[in-house]
Amino acid sequence: MKILYVVSRPLEINTSASIRNRATIQGLISLGHDVDLITTAFDKNHSNYDQSLAIGEINVRYFKLGGIQDIAKIGRKLKALQPLKVIAYKLITYLEIYDNLKGLANFSTKDHLDISDEKYDLIISSSDPKSSHLFVYKMFERGLVISTPWIQIWGDPFLSDITRRSKILNSKIKNEEKKLLKFATKVIYVSKLTLIGQKQLYSNYASKMDYVPIPYVKKEIYPIKDTANKECLTFLYCGDYSSEIRDINPLYEAIKNSKHKLIICGLSDIILKETDRIRIYPRVSFNKMKEFEKESDVLVHLSNTKGTQIPGKIYQYSGTNKIILFILDGQKDNLKETFNKYNRYVFTNNDRDEIYESILKIGNKEFENTKFVVDDFNPKNIASEIININCKWLIILELKW
Repeated sequence: MKILYVVSRPLEINTSASIRNRATIQGLISLGHDVDLITTAFDKNHSNYDQSLAIGEINVRYFKLGGIQDIAKIGRKLKALQPLKVIAYKLITYLEIYDNLKGLANFSTKDHLDISDEKYDLIISSSDPKSSHLFVYKMFERGLVISTPWIQIWGDPFLSDITRRSKILNSKIKNEEKKLLKFATKVIYVSKLTLIGQKQLYSNYASKMDYVPIPYVKKEIYPIKDTANKECLTFLYCGDYSSEIRDINPLYEAIKNSKHKLIICGLSDIILKETDRIRIYPRVSFNKMKEFEKESDVLVHLSNTKGTQIPGKIYQYSGTNKIILFILDGQKDNLKETFNKYNRYVFTNNDRDEIYESILKIGNKEFENTKFVVDDFNPKNIASEIININCKWLIILELKW
């Protein structure tokens, strides 16, 4: 099939969503599909710019945004403007329901695009950002496409997104989310818990909603390290840890009071002190993260303290043969029920003493049988699920072929 994939943040900007989109596109390519990507132009001065996340096998069309994006680019070059940039971002999050890349939707006209129902067999838009869906919605609204099937993939829901601070715009956001859902052929959520909540919130569109997990980018089989009675294990946590969403302190304290090492890399609003065994980094490149992954004995997944979303890092870790320490928080029972069936993870509550006990058990070689790749999250398998989400959907596609 010929597939148009739309995501308003370029893959070259290193975020969990970019890694997920890269893996999904690679899965589609591995199935033999021809993928075109529409996105915004990247800024090499962006703090999260990472050229290694680009995909060479696809045709990418970059749209250059002006306005606030031009101001943001200047701000990245001039450090003196950083405080103003932070203030502007906070104002936007309180007053605007979409992200600062929503300008991409202005290019969804016949004057800017060579898109029609005859050109593509399928359109996929993927958040985050949510403006990815707005772009495709505008194409349908303006009659650029009418009958092409449209799959929406939601990393985070709109109204129920736990990263949104202000509740002032709830009514407006709910109406906007309804509008987007109405035009979609299928709506996919990457969390089963989110799917349940969205079906209850938007019951009129429940029949078109489904769940497909996140694919890992690459299968990694590392040389097996013997962790039995090892004097010092190296633990890795790679991910942001905002105090409003994740509590990293129990992990930090458990390692600090042990003989083991910990590598933390991610953005946060809290400051953790480095020790002789704990190294703290900001968000690192995808390749650097892989280097850390290779040298570590145990990969740490830290659950959110609230909400229904599951950090995407668990799926990336599941593509390796490393031991994975799954720290439960928030909706603990539901999380454990979702992942326990794989017999892959070492579960512990987000408590310093419980984490420490799990560390001792790992050192005593109690979880060696968990060192395997979860093939369910293979990019090709996930892409197949997206394409063949149900028999009715498959029939629609076959008729279009």
